[in-house]
Amino acid sequence: GVNYASAGAGIIALSGSELNLYNLNVRKMVVMGLAPIGCAPRYMWEYGTENGDCVEPINDMSIEFNFLMRYIVEKLAEELPDANIIFCDVYEGSMDILNNHDRYGFNVTSEACCGFGKYKGWFMCLSPEMACSNASNYIWWDQFHPTDTVNGILAANIWNGEHTKMCYPMHLKDMVIQKAK
Repeated sequence: GVNYASAGAGIIALSGSELNLYNLNVRKMVVMGLAPIGCAPRYMWEYGTENGDCVEPINDMSIEFNFLMRYIVEKLAEELPDANIIFCDVYEGSMDILNNHDRYGFNVTSEACCGFGKYKGWFMCLSPEMACSNASNYIWWDQFHPTDTVNGILAANIWNGEHTKMCYPMHLKDMVIQKAK
């Protein structure tokens, strides 16, 4: 697959990469959008936000990127016969968790479980001794990454929309079932 979070990838490369995969006879693809990067402890520390507020200009870029990605994926699905392409908006799923953290059992929403500095976003986690005692109460593991609990919720959403719909036009489970038929 192609990791669009890497420095060398971009929206313009999306359609070319997907077309290359299609030319290699790949017909089923899942394209992941960006998370609310502006809510990561590192950026909240770096931009000096107060009260755990996300950095909106960074989140706005994630929203725009995801909007364009979803549009490109929809167009590719129309243009490529027999292609089945799903777009999963990680921003939507992550914001559902952040906005409804009590429902999911999180009581620490802006500070990382492991790190140093304000929001534990200044310096990365260097050893297990730096980590909190119960990571399942935290949304963020370190400066940039969510905890395993958050990843499990997002995975359930990708599979079947268990908590919130974030994949379009279908969930991964629907794609798998289609293949089996």
